[in-house]
Amino acid sequence: MSLIHHKQASFVPSIPVDHHHNIANQSSSRLLSLPSELRNAIYELLLIQDIRIPIHQRRRPHDRFCANILQTCKLIHAEAAPILYGENTFLAHSNLLTTLPSFLLFKLPNTKTTLPPVLYPNVAKWIRRFFFHVRLDIDSRYTKEQATECFTGVEDLEIEVFQPSYGTCDFTVLKLLEGVRGVGKAVVGGSVGDGNYARWLEMAMMSGLGEELEEYTEEYVGGDKVSAVALYWDLDG
Repeated sequence: MSLIHHKQASFVPSIPVDHHHNIANQSSSRLLSLPSELRNAIYELLLIQDIRIPIHQRRRPHDRFCANILQTCKLIHAEAAPILYGENTFLAHSNLLTTLPSFLLFKLPNTKTTLPPVLYPNVAKWIRRFFFHVRLDIDSRYTKEQATECFTGVEDLEIEVFQPSYGTCDFTVLKLLEGVRGVGKAVVGGSVGDGNYARWLEMAMMSGLGEELEEYTEEYVGGDKVSAVALYWDLDG
């Protein structure tokens, strides 16, 4: 398995590995002699990426991203790969959604640093944390049904909404995500206006599987436009 190097980070692509060349004796490994709970804690320190820290600022040992540990032996690869793919955030494809997701190294508003996309379904199945950049000014190439199928049930979904000029676009593209359900944690941010629709969409995506919600609407109350979800929160509080 070859590594793809990106600045100070290394990433193990999802290519089947031939470990026959590995002559290391696993029984003599100090790492493998540890209890599985401690090994998992070590894998988490080495493999889980903090996307808030720019690559050039990663000076501390626990900021380093050490995916090359998966090359050590077949057992470590089997134990650590689900952590590498399952606990890190991946950038969803703008058109293919959860197909060909890219490992997210670092993000700022409208700026992303990623590694090449994951090509192999045998490891892509472990990915459950997604970051999705949605442009309101461009027609989508996916349907509401496809978005529902791809994102329903993921553990974490952060949606960054973008429009070139404030107030120039509506939420037509974003509405394609209204059928998503069962998300552990959903966050919708960026160019979301007053934020009421974004909060409603978060609530919808974190609702239970198969749960139907009333369509998002806005009503005029006392001369001011108030969203139905805002009214619900006021009455419920």
